[in-house]
Amino acid sequence: MEKSDFDNPDTTIPPTFRVHGIQLKAGSQRLFYKGIQSFREKKPIPRRTTIQLAKTKYAVCEINGSTPVAGQIWKSVQDRMLSKAIRGFLWKSLHEGYKIGEYWDRITNLERRGRCHLCGETETMEHILLECDESLASQTIWGLAECLWRKRETYWPEIRFGTILGCNLINFTDNKNRKQRGKSRLFTILMSESAHLIWKLRCERAIKLEGDTSKFHTREEIQNRWIFAMNSRLKMDMLLTDRARYGKKAIPQKTVLQTWSGVLLDEDNLPDNWIWQSGVLVGITSQRPPGRNR
Repeated sequence: MEKSDFDNPDTTIPPTFRVHGIQLKAGSQRLFYKGIQSFREKKPIPRRTTIQLAKTKYAVCEINGSTPVAGQIWKSVQDRMLSKAIRGFLWKSLHEGYKIGEYWDRITNLERRGRCHLCGETETMEHILLECDESLASQTIWGLAECLWRKRETYWPEIRFGTILGCNLINFTDNKNRKQRGKSRLFTILMSESAHLIWKLRCERAIKLEGDTSKFHTREEIQNRWIFAMNSRLKMDMLLTDRARYGKKAIPQKTVLQTWSGVLLDEDNLPDNWIWQSGVLVGITSQRPPGRNR
């Protein structure tokens, strides 16, 4: 062996010994999970999911003027601005994952469960939330949502099923094309909370009340449930501005003020910054049930 071989040794690594990727100690569970997923063969998107995504794209484009891609839609329903229950509700609705309608047609002697308790039509999530003309819950709740919205805004868009599924992608702008984050955030809250409540009331009618029409929710009960849901969300927003407790995860006070200002009860008597004010409520009051001395 010549001296030059010692001075300039061959340092190339044979392909069989070349290590790929990162060290275990340098990664995280999330990173490794994404890596494993990238090697798996991607399954084709189910036809029903494709239809729901198309409805969402159309409805969002109708308001925003631009069409979101599928990845944006999936990311929007996983946003922690939405409660865990609502995130699951929107995700399953996009997948048509609920056991309603045609699901029961495949099960002998249980076909009746696939029919709407109110009108007898085949149930779909779109039918439950928007299409059933006999649904007092749907009529009342969307009326309340529009009423609260019009306390501050003038334009109330046509609510489609895709509007609900893509509510967290809706972006309103002013005359100078600047994003109105508070307005968009309020719309997202109204859409998601209202739709989820309609679904919960439907489940109570079908399961808890066993389809007994004499026990169905009255208009006053529905209104009070909706107001409670809105006030609970308002209170949660106010609490989440506490930077001492939540640190970087806290919501900026400006965001909460921009979201709710203009739709509060007796707002003229509230301070400009009402975040830590007690008794702050949305601008629609509950109704007491009829009875003696009322």
